[in-house]
Order: sequence, then C-alpha cells, then structure tokens
Amino acid sequence: MNTMSMHMSRIVTLLGALAVCSMAHADARPTRVYTLTPSTHGNPEGVAADPVTGTFFVGATGDGTIYRGRLDSPTLEEFIPGAAGRAAVGLKIARGRLYVAGGATGDLVVYDLVARRQVAAFSTGAGGFLNDLVVTPGGDVFVTDSFRPTLWHVTAAQVRAGSGAPEAISLAPEIVYEAGAFNLNGIVQLDARTLLVVQSSNGALFRIDLERAGRQITRLDGDVVLGGDGMLLDRGRLVVVQGSPAQLTFVALDHRASRATIVDTLTDPTLRGPSTAALSRGRFLVVNADFATSTAPFTVSGIARTSSARDEDDCDDDLE
Repeated sequence: MNTMSMHMSRIVTLLGALAVCSMAHADARPTRVYTLTPSTHGNPEGVAADPVTGTFFVGATGDGTIYRGRLDSPTLEEFIPGAAGRAAVGLKIARGRLYVAGGATGDLVVYDLVARRQVAAFSTGAGGFLNDLVVTPGGDVFVTDSFRPTLWHVTAAQVRAGSGAPEAISLAPEIVYEAGAFNLNGIVQLDARTLLVVQSSNGALFRIDLERAGRQITRLDGDVVLGGDGMLLDRGRLVVVQGSPAQLTFVALDHRASRATIVDTLTDPTLRGPSTAALSRGRFLVVNADFATSTAPFTVSGIARTSSARDEDDCDDDLE
C-alpha cells in the first residue's frame, strides 16, 4: 500500500470511529425519567434491576410498597403492597427473589417475584437502621446497619428455611460510629470473601475481609466520598451515589482494593437528592429520594452510562 493509500485508509478509519462515537452519544445521552405512580407511599430509597427482562424495582420508605418499572415505560406502578410498620430501603435481586432491607424496622424481608409474596423474614431487633445489602453467589446475605456498628449476616440455608436468627458481626473498634448520624450505608461485594462499604458521615471506604476465624477490616487510603450512599461496581470502577452534591462519583481501586481515587463524576438536571442506583442495559437507574423537599411525584432518573466523561475519553482514545 502506498503512502497516499495509507493516509486515505487512516482517514476513513477515523471518520468511522468518530461516527460510531457520535451516534453512541447522540442516541444514549438523553435521560429518561420514570415516575412512581402513585407517589403516595413515602420517599423512594432503594432500587434493584433485572437486566435480562428490563424490569426494575423501587421501594418506598413509608410503608414498604414495592414498585415495578420497565426501561421502555415512563411510569412505575405498585407491584407488592406495603403495610403499616414496614419500610423498603436497600433492595437486591437474586434468583428470582427480591431482598429488602427494612431501615428502622430492623427487618430483612425476602419476596418471590413471580408469586409476589413474602417467603422469608429476619429480625435484628430495635435500635438500628438496615440500609443496604448484598447477596453473594452462594446465597448468603450481608446487610449494613447505619446506627449499630454491626454487619448482619443471613445464611443461604436460613433464606431457604424462611427464618432464623441473623449473625451479628461486630465492626468495632475499626469502624467508629458517630452517634445520631448515618454511618455505614452502601455495600458491594468484591469477591467471594471481600466486601466494600462506605460510611456516609465521613465518606470513608472500608474493606471487610471475611475470614474463617473472624473478619479483618481495613480503611482504604486515598479519597473519601462524603455522604456516600448506595454503591455499585461497573467496569472495574466503584460508583458511589451522593445526595449533595447530587451526582454519581466514580472511584478507581488499586489491585489490592487498599486505595481509592476519585476519577470522574456524573450529574444530571433531573437528579433530586439521589440515594442509590442500579445499572441496566447501559443506564444508571438513580432513585431520587429527595428527602430535603419530599416533592411528589417521585422519580427515577435513567442516565445513560455513556454520558460519563470516561466514556468520552474512550472515544478520544479511539481517535488517537
């Protein structure tokens, strides 16, 4: 191939890459707003998505009502009725079941999504605030408590049985709780025996290694995410939802998960005091809890993943 042909080939390649990037951003950037209908069960808080079906679920703090939405529909409708004395805060889906952390009720409740009925319930007693949870591939459940320095553990066998006494894993003295504040909040699983949590009151990130002889807790060096709420993992990055400023904060972890570095943020005009997020089919589904104003109707913002600056950088890399 002569020099002129090589240059022409390069130009065609660049134009093709530019077109692909431009179309990806143009098609995916508009935010979709999903409205909870009716918005009469208190502020929404948690969200869980099923990327296979395109459905997602949002819980209400007032009475534990569970809403169901679809990515192609602008409204979320009541799916599982709530009741007095219930609350739905953190949500996760696993094996056709919806796991719900019940905030100040101290309860963890599990629903069968096909039957729309409760199949398991666990109580941790009064005085705490069950905030967020993870379900491991083996079926064990770990739940953060914002008011008590405890990580709650429910085994897969207990879930199958429908009841049992949760194990209380002490987080003291490594994690110091501040009285009257929201402490541990979001939680994600790094591997089979390693969890990562955020302390909202000071923005600190902690790695919890669950060992057969106990547990080891390490505070990550580097950046903090003050007011960090719900979290998820996406393409090797930790995504932390912050209510104020209203944004998603992207955090890079080193290979040992011992250091955190903020590398990007993402915001959107539709965000109103966001609490947590799930990822489904290329969109961050961000719950607008709006505890500051509690303005109805409540919404979920479906923000395209390609809106982040990192994705724009990826396109830039393709053009270099």
